Amino acid sequence: MNNLVCPVSDKQINENVSRVTASIILSLIILFIVTQSIWFLIFALFDFSFRVFEKITFSPVSWVVKNIYNSANLPKKMINKAPKIFAARLGFFLSAVSLVIFLFFPTAASVIAGILAVCIFADAAFNFCIGCIIYHYVIYPFYKNK
Repeated sequence: MNNLVCPVSDKQINENVSRVTASIILSLIILFIVTQSIWFLIFALFDFSFRVFEKITFSPVSWVVKNIYNSANLPKKMINKAPKIFAARLGFFLSAVSLVIFLFFPTAASVIAGILAVCIFADAAFNFCIGCIIYHYVIYPFYKNK
């Protein structure tokens, strides 16, 4: 597991803020699965869209969490930003697919959202990035010689 290649950036983010943000998005995804209310999924997709384009300061969930952390003067643990951006892209993709599929196959949309929930839970609860595994085996082989 230590031999995985993850995306790397020269930018850093606060891991604590990232994990709390992930927990809130996880709650939205679970609420979507349980209630089948598309609004929870739409809000998660909306929030992912800011993080996908690296406009994290405009992400409503990240903004709230960051302000709480700053005002409470909680400790920062800085980590590389690139794996989180890649994970946000996966989250955006799975949310968008789930949203489109929901219009025709609600059960399939819940399954896709469930896969997303498992990925987010692994990151938020155990700091285990499934996105890094996907990056290592699916994306990296196409770029490793460049």
